[in-house]
Amino acid sequence: MFDLLMVMFFILIAGIAVGALITTKLVFAWNVIFTITGLLFFFFVWVGMLLGGWVFGWFPAPVLKGTISFLAIILAVLFFRIYHPSYGFIPTQGVTHWGALAVFFFFIGLEMGTMEISAWSILLFVPAFAAGIMVSAWVTWKLKSTMAFRFLVQYVPILLFVFIAVLKLV
Repeated sequence: MFDLLMVMFFILIAGIAVGALITTKLVFAWNVIFTITGLLFFFFVWVGMLLGGWVFGWFPAPVLKGTISFLAIILAVLFFRIYHPSYGFIPTQGVTHWGALAVFFFFIGLEMGTMEISAWSILLFVPAFAAGIMVSAWVTWKLKSTMAFRFLVQYVPILLFVFIAVLKLV
């Protein structure tokens, strides 16, 4: 039970980080971006959970936690490098950012599969991820509307991915 609550907390934090990433500067319609992100999360976490339970059950948990932490740092560096003031973190061309998020979600699912969490629990994780995105969208909107913190909004997703990396190592 404690493992499930810790995974739910991690999924919520990941949702907040990804939500901050996609809502920092929206070029596309918000419902399209949220739908694509939600489907990407659902599919790759579910595939990771299935493969983690069936194929990679023998894989050591500390290695997976270190891999997820390393991937979070890579995501922070990648999104820091592709940030542009005109279109934010999600560019209008290319799929590198979607591929990087897909790999991150896959390894999250892989870790859950090796923890022997049921694949049906994805029905709990998707609403937690969506709630994280909505909370992040609200906080981003509040920070953008405050003149004192407007310049810091672009760094919030990077700091959240670094927080995820530290959280996975603890």
